[in-house]
Amino acid sequence: MGRLQRWRQRGASRFEFAVAVAILAILAGVLLERVAFYQEQAELVAVQEVAANIRAALEVKATQAQLPGRGVDLGVLAAQNPIGLLDRKPANYLGEYFSPDNNELPAGNWYFDRHDKTLIYLLNNRESFGNAPAKLLKFKVKLLRLPTKVAKPSGASENAGVTFEQVND
Repeated sequence: MGRLQRWRQRGASRFEFAVAVAILAILAGVLLERVAFYQEQAELVAVQEVAANIRAALEVKATQAQLPGRGVDLGVLAAQNPIGLLDRKPANYLGEYFSPDNNELPAGNWYFDRHDKTLIYLLNNRESFGNAPAKLLKFKVKLLRLPTKVAKPSGASENAGVTFEQVND
């Protein structure tokens, strides 16, 4: 009996230790894969949230422009930085640049390119955006106009609107 008790008190064998390490390595790998997946999803949701907020702000401005006595020019609105329409700028907004080198700017941030009047998001995880072959997403405010009638009565409102959409260059 003494011999059996001594053998049990020696602790884990090398085989048991190797099995435990292998199980921990597998669990760590699965955890890291899931963390990467959730980071990609969080980036996707954050970009969609900013775009939705800008669309909502543009819709409010377009509605205000159609009210009588309002001096909101949608053409000017389409040419300016759409981040200015938000109550709070996103924490990852870098500001306005004129044709910057995207390699010098940190990934995961927004900026407004004054040259081509686009709002650009620099991707952290390109894989989370299936249709993004480049490392950036470009968005632009576009002015929409319906054809005007030749015999338009004076004082009639302008058939115009704005939209915020992703553009591919």
